[in-house]
Amino acid sequence: MKTLYLHIGTTKTGTCAIQEFCAKNQKVLNQKGYCFPKMPFSYPGFGRRRNALFLQRPVIRDGVRRPEEETRRFLEGMEVIRQNFETYDNVILSDEGIWAASSEGRAPDWAKLKAYCDEHRFAVKIIVYLRRQDAFIDSLWRQRVKGTRSRRSKVSHSREEYLENILQMSRFDYCAGLKKIADVLGRESMTVRRYDRKSFPGGMIQANFLEAVGLGLTDEYVIPRPTNNESLTENTCEIKRIINSLPDLTGGESNFLREHLLKISAVSGEEYKSSMFSAGEARRFTEQYRQGNREVAKVYMDEEDADLFDMDFDHLRKWEKDNPYLLNDLIRFVTETNVTLLRKMEEESTALSDELERLKDNLRHPFRTCVQKIFVHLCLL
Repeated sequence: MKTLYLHIGTTKTGTCAIQEFCAKNQKVLNQKGYCFPKMPFSYPGFGRRRNALFLQRPVIRDGVRRPEEETRRFLEGMEVIRQNFETYDNVILSDEGIWAASSEGRAPDWAKLKAYCDEHRFAVKIIVYLRRQDAFIDSLWRQRVKGTRSRRSKVSHSREEYLENILQMSRFDYCAGLKKIADVLGRESMTVRRYDRKSFPGGMIQANFLEAVGLGLTDEYVIPRPTNNESLTENTCEIKRIINSLPDLTGGESNFLREHLLKISAVSGEEYKSSMFSAGEARRFTEQYRQGNREVAKVYMDEEDADLFDMDFDHLRKWEKDNPYLLNDLIRFVTETNVTLLRKMEEESTALSDELERLKDNLRHPFRTCVQKIFVHLCLL
């Protein structure tokens, strides 16, 4: 049967790497009977490679939500899939936002999706990656503060405020979130994977994802260079959080500062490894989901009496604002930004000097300049 593989996240589990891999290897996938289609519409601020975004993203125009447009896009997107099934046996869609939207009851309409697939006689297979809840929350915080090139982050509230709000969300109850989907699509449609690089073939999530869709990684595929979705460390995240509060920054200025914080993040993380949670806090927080996580391992991974995640928290070190390494990161950040600006000024100064010399030469030799222009014009005739 024709199969639609729908990769739904979760956020911060290598989704950008998977999407980039599928896009870069479209021809190889096509040869094997798979397609990673482009959709005919886009959403401002979101990458085109998130080709399943239409299943969960609302359409808002002039401040008003447009349900009729959402329905039109759903049908248009599904028609793209149906047309691709005329050529390929398998279609791959991906969007990391679907997990959160589904868990919080916003979208997609799983029954509507199933009805369409049943009508057109193709199966739906869900692929989802999960990471331990405390690590998920920590990574999500840093992503929200970081923002993207096209969507400037304005998150400037404290970690404490963030935790107070986000802990109320249901997306961290993996057992309930999976059951909501499985109740409609069926347990057999679910492929659940741990987000654990150590368990991936060669440490590559791309290889793990290929296995999930029934393929294997071979020399035919191109592995793109590491994606530009680098993470901030806790220190660089704190610097960015404060930058986000500055009201007069333009998008370009914000991106400039963001890129230079990312440049120093690798060194920052090696010098001061820290987390949003202490070992005790992470253990207590994750323990409330432990039974549900074990049920996930049992139902979706056929692992009896096993934890879904490593429950060792002893290595965690809670980030402290007065840590001695924050000053080091500030010095690195200021140096990086100033050196970049100085080099840019030097380049522009050199270019300006060269142009002035050319103009001076033209003024000293006006007749020669005129003849050269006439010659160039005649050559173009």
